[in-house]
Amino acid sequence: MTEKETKAFKVGEQKVLETFRPHKKYRIIISTKIFLIYLSSLITLYASIIAVPIEKVMGWLEYSLVVVGGSLPILLIFLIFVNPYFKAISFELTTQEIIVHKGIITKSTKIVPYRNITNFVMRRGLLHRMIGGDNFGTIVVETAGQGPQQAHPEQRIVGIMDLAEYTEKIRGILSKMKGQAAVTADTETASSLDEEEILTQMLSTLKQIETKL
Repeated sequence: MTEKETKAFKVGEQKVLETFRPHKKYRIIISTKIFLIYLSSLITLYASIIAVPIEKVMGWLEYSLVVVGGSLPILLIFLIFVNPYFKAISFELTTQEIIVHKGIITKSTKIVPYRNITNFVMRRGLLHRMIGGDNFGTIVVETAGQGPQQAHPEQRIVGIMDLAEYTEKIRGILSKMKGQAAVTADTETASSLDEEEILTQMLSTLKQIETKL
């Protein structure tokens, strides 16, 4: 490590190395996930009435108008917010930490110090591979104190097109920070859909519609 790099990586002296945002194809990922959750919710609503003959309550046409009429506006609202939600996501790689910015109404800043990182995983979901190819996905950052029993990783760097390049870039920064290649990078090909905060909120809303119906 050169004298300049040594000075830059000293504790208390922080420098922003790179600022970047998710690739524009990640916007398609979000929209597709929202539509799939909406579609699965409709299937659930129709499947739930099999036990009770619908003719005793209302006709199939009337029921369809209630279900679609009640849920379609919510779908449209979420789709309208996809672009602002996408634009609100940004990442910073500094000499001391990874910083993740998210949020539309409530802005959040997640800081992950390099000293706490134990591992990171390159995750390529089914939609990522279909829409962006094999080098498009998410870098899942794991920190000290985490284990397999935990449901959520410390942080996700989502919508990365040059996944392998950014993974190696973070590995290089960590090596300089810790003085050794102590952190490993695993590769995971995920078939499941990674849920984001906006999708969790939508699913909760659709479940409330189902309860009222």
